[in-house]
Amino acid sequence: MIFSDLRIPKPYHLLFVLMLLFAFGQSRAQGILSKPVSINFEGARLGDILLELGKKGGFQFSYKARLLPQDSVLSINAADQTVGNILHILLRDKYNIHEYQNYLIITQKLPGLAFLDTDITNDKNSNYSVSGLVVSERTGERLMNASVYVKAQLVSVLTDEHGYFRIKFRADNPEQISVTASKLAYRDTTINFLQTVSVSSRFNQDSYNSAVNRNNRVERTGMGRFFISAKQRIQSLNIPDFFARRPFQVSLTPGLSSHGMFSPQVVNKFSLNIAGGYTAGVNGFEFGGLFNINKMDAKYLQLATVFNLVGGSVTGIQIAGVSNRALDTVRGIQLAGFINKGDGTVAGLQLSALNNSAHKLKGVQIGLANTADTSYGASIGLINFIGNGFYRVSATTNDVTNTNLSLKTGTHGFYSDLLIGTNISAGNKLHSFGLGIGHDFMLSDKSYVSAEAAYQFAYTGLWDDRWFQFKTMLNLQLSKHISVLAGPVFHSYNHSGSFHLDGYKNITRIPDYPDQVIGDGHQTRSWIGWEAGIAFNSVFKPMKKTVDNSRAWYLGAAVTTGLGWDDPYSKVYGAELFIQRDLGEHLSGVITTGFTFFPVDKGYPPVFGNDSVSIYDVSRRMIPLKFGVRLKTGTAFYISGDVGVAFGLYKQPIYSFSSMSNSPVYKPYRASMISAGAGFSFQSGLETGFKFEDYGYYYKEFALRLGYKIKLSK
Repeated sequence: MIFSDLRIPKPYHLLFVLMLLFAFGQSRAQGILSKPVSINFEGARLGDILLELGKKGGFQFSYKARLLPQDSVLSINAADQTVGNILHILLRDKYNIHEYQNYLIITQKLPGLAFLDTDITNDKNSNYSVSGLVVSERTGERLMNASVYVKAQLVSVLTDEHGYFRIKFRADNPEQISVTASKLAYRDTTINFLQTVSVSSRFNQDSYNSAVNRNNRVERTGMGRFFISAKQRIQSLNIPDFFARRPFQVSLTPGLSSHGMFSPQVVNKFSLNIAGGYTAGVNGFEFGGLFNINKMDAKYLQLATVFNLVGGSVTGIQIAGVSNRALDTVRGIQLAGFINKGDGTVAGLQLSALNNSAHKLKGVQIGLANTADTSYGASIGLINFIGNGFYRVSATTNDVTNTNLSLKTGTHGFYSDLLIGTNISAGNKLHSFGLGIGHDFMLSDKSYVSAEAAYQFAYTGLWDDRWFQFKTMLNLQLSKHISVLAGPVFHSYNHSGSFHLDGYKNITRIPDYPDQVIGDGHQTRSWIGWEAGIAFNSVFKPMKKTVDNSRAWYLGAAVTTGLGWDDPYSKVYGAELFIQRDLGEHLSGVITTGFTFFPVDKGYPPVFGNDSVSIYDVSRRMIPLKFGVRLKTGTAFYISGDVGVAFGLYKQPIYSFSSMSNSPVYKPYRASMISAGAGFSFQSGLETGFKFEDYGYYYKEFALRLGYKIKLSK
């Protein structure tokens, strides 16, 4: 039949078009499963049968390789049968089959849950109790650790080893009460009291799996596993995608909450955790007496005395005494005593005394050591491990100190500079160390100009001199790793003494002691000088991401030797005894004690107090007690930070300005102390490193450390 030969009266033209469209729609709606196909196989592999079925039907299958027994041998003879009927014969309804465009997607069919022997009671005060059994719909097996909950009242329980549950709640005049049972790898089942029973199931397997992985990340961290109970982790697996919002909650510990076991499913505007708490998230303010753990996001202010752990994003401010961590992005500020970490993009400020870490940095990091996989911001610290950055070791000389070493780490856009220098000269000694920042202006691939600012502590008898520099250095690349540099330097040097000590460099040109003592010190001299040297340039190799679930205990000891900050204690010796517990995620908690000895230098003139008793007539012996953390940033390299108390084995003279008497009161020395260090901890148990410790007053030290530890448990 040729359409041009058709003669249709004009009034029926529109009807004819509608009929054609309807027929076309019906053919499209027929779908893949309704297509008739003929196949004939004898003793063939299931995988081959499905491949041929797809070819004949003009579609493709999509399924996980391990889902189907593709090597199983089958026989089938089907003539003019629909694809759906053929798959029913081959797969026996053991799988879910979904159509998507030109694909048939085969997924695992989840078994269902069922309630047995359910009973509901209530009293005059609207207190309800629901009890019963949760079993497998397929086998009738009673199921342990299934979550049974009432969404409207945010209450939940887990079934016991016999599959039994009893859930209690209060509900004022409910139209119906819906109780839901959930368990990992099963379809949810809901029973409605006062109305008919209905069963609901999750049909989107991919969305279900995504919710499990996304919302339970915090429970797979070291801190999460340590503080979150097994019951709460089981419930998170059973109910991964239901969350509610409430104005507030109060927790004593995770699980002991005003929301009970449902606390990890509730996002609150105000959250108070007396010791610590585990909630779905906060959208306002949260305070933890020790810690806060959020399954999802945290907004806008989160405070904890020890740590904050957020499974999603942080928007706003996080403040913690020890550590902050967000498993996703950070938009705002993280302030911590020791460690900040953002596993996603950090757009804001990370400030800590020890370590800051970001996957992608679009803000500022300030800490002892900073790490970022990719940086478009600025990292300020003693050392920065930047994935798209560099490190540069320079050996230079200048018009003040003839021997200088520096370590620059960061990116050309912004880098930090760790400096140490000395003037090797018997009659003009000067020692210095400090920190700088810089930026490289790239002229070409092999030449650039560095603009740097540096601030250093200098020693000309005491560590009280201060030295500021601004440098403009021309760098020429001689090879892939070697470059030379030179340029002018602006110096501003402040000497804190009132006279010049013999043997040390006289920067500010003041009279020698004891010829003349001038003013009260702090003379400043500024001038233009120079610096030149050679540098080695390279990049940090990407560190392999490893999973650390260690919970091991260690016992160790170490010896230390170093230099005191000020006279008369130029040498310091000590020993340590420590116990260490791995917390996972390459983080450890450490408790340390020991003995530190500050001997008085030989021949140092006594310094007398108002009672004519020498302040430095005895050496100082101390027992430190420190609590801290240790973070591994590589295979063996670690950084550490501690706080604690120093107990002096002597009495310190205390002068009272309010007393009429000038005689001091002698009291046992007690002071708060801080410590920071870095080093290498090898699998053999051997440890090497260095540390800085401040015991208060004159008692500070830079020390080398050699230790050994033994593993007490796995």
